[in-house]
Amino acid sequence: MTPSTPEAVRLGERGVSPVVGAVLMVAIVILLAAVLSTMALGFEDELQEPAPSGAFDQEYVASGTDNTDDRPYVTITHNFGKTADADNIIIKDDAGNTIRWNDVWTGGPEVRAGEYVHIDGFQSDSALQPICEKGDSYWIIWETDDGDELVVNKWTAPSDPNLPPSSSSDDDGDGIPNWC
Repeated sequence: MTPSTPEAVRLGERGVSPVVGAVLMVAIVILLAAVLSTMALGFEDELQEPAPSGAFDQEYVASGTDNTDDRPYVTITHNFGKTADADNIIIKDDAGNTIRWNDVWTGGPEVRAGEYVHIDGFQSDSALQPICEKGDSYWIIWETDDGDELVVNKWTAPSDPNLPPSSSSDDDGDGIPNWC
Protein backbone atom coordinates (compact mmCIF):
# COMPACT_ATOMS: atom_id res chain seq x y z
CA MET A 1 0.00 0.00 0.00
CA THR A 2 1.09 3.44 -0.79
CA PRO A 3 0.40 6.34 1.52
CA SER A 4 -1.95 7.91 -1.00
CA THR A 5 -4.64 5.22 -0.57
CA PRO A 6 -7.55 5.99 1.75
CA GLU A 7 -6.84 2.96 3.98
CA ALA A 8 -3.24 4.12 4.58
CA VAL A 9 -4.37 7.61 5.55
CA ARG A 10 -6.87 6.24 8.10
CA LEU A 11 -4.25 4.00 9.65
CA GLY A 12 -1.89 6.97 10.03
CA GLU A 13 -4.59 9.07 11.69
CA ARG A 14 -5.35 6.41 14.26
CA GLY A 15 -1.67 6.31 15.24
CA VAL A 16 -1.51 10.10 15.86
CA SER A 17 -4.81 10.39 17.73
CA PRO A 18 -3.71 8.52 20.91
CA VAL A 19 -0.52 10.59 21.10
CA VAL A 20 -2.42 13.88 20.76
CA GLY A 21 -4.96 12.69 23.36
CA ALA A 22 -2.20 11.78 25.83
CA VAL A 23 -0.45 15.13 25.34
CA LEU A 24 -3.72 17.01 25.84
CA MET A 25 -4.52 14.98 28.98
CA VAL A 26 -1.08 15.75 30.47
CA ALA A 27 -1.49 19.44 29.62
CA ILE A 28 -4.92 19.53 31.32
CA VAL A 29 -3.59 17.83 34.46
CA ILE A 30 -0.65 20.27 34.66
CA LEU A 31 -2.98 23.23 34.14
CA LEU A 32 -5.38 22.01 36.86
CA ALA A 33 -2.49 21.41 39.29
CA ALA A 34 -1.20 24.95 38.64
CA VAL A 35 -4.63 26.50 39.20
CA LEU A 36 -5.29 24.51 42.40
CA SER A 37 -1.87 25.23 43.87
CA THR A 38 -2.28 28.95 43.12
CA MET A 39 -5.65 28.93 44.86
CA ALA A 40 -4.31 27.03 47.86
CA LEU A 41 -1.39 29.44 48.27
CA GLY A 42 -3.78 32.36 47.92
CA PHE A 43 -5.69 31.20 51.03
CA GLU A 44 -2.53 31.04 53.12
CA ASP A 45 -3.13 34.60 54.37
CA GLU A 46 -6.62 33.60 55.52
CA LEU A 47 -5.37 30.85 57.84
CA GLN A 48 -5.55 31.74 61.53
CA GLU A 49 -4.52 30.28 64.82
CA PRO A 50 -7.08 27.85 66.17
CA ALA A 51 -9.70 29.26 68.53
CA PRO A 52 -8.64 29.26 72.16
CA SER A 53 -9.88 26.38 74.24
CA GLY A 54 -11.26 26.73 77.69
CA ALA A 55 -14.42 26.93 79.70
CA PHE A 56 -15.97 29.45 82.01
CA ASP A 57 -18.45 28.62 84.74
CA GLN A 58 -20.90 31.03 86.34
CA GLU A 59 -22.55 31.10 89.74
CA TYR A 60 -25.47 33.49 90.23
CA VAL A 61 -26.46 34.78 93.66
CA ALA A 62 -29.87 36.44 93.20
CA SER A 63 -30.17 37.35 96.89
CA GLY A 64 -26.87 39.23 96.97
CA THR A 65 -25.82 37.24 100.04
CA ASP A 66 -22.34 38.28 101.24
CA ASN A 67 -22.23 41.22 98.82
CA THR A 68 -22.34 44.94 99.67
CA ASP A 69 -25.94 46.24 99.91
CA ASP A 70 -27.21 42.74 99.01
CA ARG A 71 -26.40 43.39 95.34
CA PRO A 72 -27.16 40.37 93.11
CA TYR A 73 -23.98 39.14 91.44
CA VAL A 74 -22.47 36.50 89.24
CA THR A 75 -19.07 34.90 89.77
CA ILE A 76 -17.39 33.93 86.48
CA THR A 77 -14.65 31.32 86.90
CA HIS A 78 -12.15 30.23 84.25
CA ASN A 79 -12.39 26.45 84.72
CA PHE A 80 -9.76 25.14 82.33
CA GLY A 81 -7.90 26.00 79.19
CA LYS A 82 -5.12 28.20 77.96
CA THR A 83 -3.71 30.90 80.24
CA ALA A 84 -4.54 34.24 78.68
CA ASP A 85 -3.48 37.84 79.02
CA ALA A 86 -6.23 39.46 81.10
CA ASP A 87 -6.28 42.41 78.68
CA ASN A 88 -7.59 39.98 76.05
CA ILE A 89 -10.63 38.80 78.05
CA ILE A 90 -13.58 41.18 77.78
CA ILE A 91 -16.88 41.04 79.65
CA LYS A 92 -19.79 42.74 77.87
CA ASP A 93 -23.37 43.44 78.97
CA ASP A 94 -26.65 43.70 77.04
CA ALA A 95 -26.13 47.42 76.39
CA GLY A 96 -22.70 46.85 74.81
CA ASN A 97 -20.73 48.18 77.81
CA THR A 98 -17.43 46.39 78.35
CA ILE A 99 -14.68 45.88 80.89
CA ARG A 100 -11.49 43.87 80.72
CA TRP A 101 -10.85 40.97 83.09
CA ASN A 102 -7.93 42.68 84.82
CA ASP A 103 -10.02 45.80 85.56
CA VAL A 104 -12.38 43.86 87.82
CA TRP A 105 -11.71 43.71 91.56
CA THR A 106 -10.67 40.03 91.63
CA GLY A 107 -9.00 40.06 88.21
CA GLY A 108 -5.27 39.95 87.60
CA PRO A 109 -2.75 40.30 84.76
CA GLU A 110 -3.27 36.71 83.57
CA VAL A 111 -6.32 34.49 83.48
CA ARG A 112 -5.46 30.99 84.64
CA ALA A 113 -7.72 28.03 85.34
CA GLY A 114 -9.42 28.51 88.70
CA GLU A 115 -9.33 32.32 88.67
CA TYR A 116 -12.59 34.25 88.80
CA VAL A 117 -14.21 37.67 88.68
CA HIS A 118 -17.18 38.93 90.67
CA ILE A 119 -19.64 40.96 88.54
CA ASP A 120 -22.44 43.06 90.04
CA GLY A 121 -22.34 46.30 88.03
CA PHE A 122 -20.85 48.42 90.82
CA GLN A 123 -17.40 49.75 91.80
CA SER A 124 -14.64 48.08 89.72
CA ASP A 125 -17.15 46.75 87.19
CA SER A 126 -19.50 49.76 87.27
CA ALA A 127 -19.16 50.14 83.50
CA LEU A 128 -21.50 47.14 83.27
CA GLN A 129 -25.20 47.28 84.02
CA PRO A 130 -26.27 45.52 87.23
CA ILE A 131 -28.47 42.43 87.09
CA CYS A 132 -32.05 43.70 87.39
CA GLU A 133 -34.18 40.96 85.86
CA LYS A 134 -34.31 37.49 84.43
CA GLY A 135 -32.66 37.46 81.00
CA ASP A 136 -29.96 40.08 81.68
CA SER A 137 -26.80 38.76 80.03
CA TYR A 138 -23.02 39.01 80.12
CA TRP A 139 -20.75 37.76 77.34
CA ILE A 140 -17.17 36.60 77.87
CA ILE A 141 -15.15 37.53 74.79
CA TRP A 142 -11.60 36.47 73.93
CA GLU A 143 -9.82 39.12 71.86
CA THR A 144 -6.76 38.13 69.82
CA ASP A 145 -3.67 40.29 69.55
CA ASP A 146 -4.89 41.16 66.03
CA GLY A 147 -8.16 42.57 67.42
CA ASP A 148 -10.39 39.69 66.32
CA GLU A 149 -13.02 38.68 68.88
CA LEU A 150 -14.45 35.30 69.78
CA VAL A 151 -17.41 34.87 72.14
CA VAL A 152 -16.39 32.01 74.40
CA ASN A 153 -19.35 32.11 76.75
CA LYS A 154 -22.66 33.84 77.38
CA TRP A 155 -24.33 33.96 80.78
CA THR A 156 -28.00 34.87 81.19
CA ALA A 157 -29.66 35.53 84.54
CA PRO A 158 -31.99 32.57 85.15
CA SER A 159 -34.23 34.54 87.52
CA ASP A 160 -35.03 38.02 88.80
CA PRO A 161 -33.00 39.28 91.76
CA ASN A 162 -34.52 38.20 95.04
CA LEU A 163 -33.15 40.35 97.86
CA PRO A 164 -33.92 39.39 101.45
CA PRO A 165 -36.99 41.16 102.96
CA SER A 166 -34.79 43.07 105.42
CA SER A 167 -32.47 44.46 102.70
CA SER A 168 -31.88 48.21 102.77
CA SER A 169 -31.57 48.03 98.95
CA ASP A 170 -35.24 47.03 98.57
CA ASP A 171 -37.57 49.72 99.95
CA ASP A 172 -40.81 48.20 98.62
CA GLY A 173 -40.04 44.58 99.63
CA ASP A 174 -40.50 43.08 96.14
CA GLY A 175 -37.00 41.52 96.12
CA ILE A 176 -35.86 43.77 93.24
CA PRO A 177 -33.10 46.27 94.10
CA ASN A 178 -34.04 49.97 94.28
CA TRP A 179 -31.56 50.89 91.49
CA CYS A 180 -33.44 48.74 88.98
